[in-house]
Amino acid sequence: MERLSTLCDKIYVHVDMDVLDPSDIPGAGLPVANGPTAKELGDAIEVMFEYPKVCAFGVASYPAARDPEKKGLKSVYTLIEGAVKGAQSRVD
Repeated sequence: MERLSTLCDKIYVHVDMDVLDPSDIPGAGLPVANGPTAKELGDAIEVMFEYPKVCAFGVASYPAARDPEKKGLKSVYTLIEGAVKGAQSRVD
């Protein structure tokens, strides 16, 4: 992130939910065995958002129709929480 911050004016972080461990995103269209947990990825996103040039965050591929227990939605919240925590801890 440090190097990327020197090369770019703004940084957008995009996450396809399929990258998560299938236990954190039930119903994923393209599941990835042994992917990071939502907590692990949320922690990484928190670190990314500590950099002032990181200014936007997107989440794609949430399978709402295949997530009746809302476990995947909780994973989305975990990622967003990481972005918010990181942005809040910035020292500009």
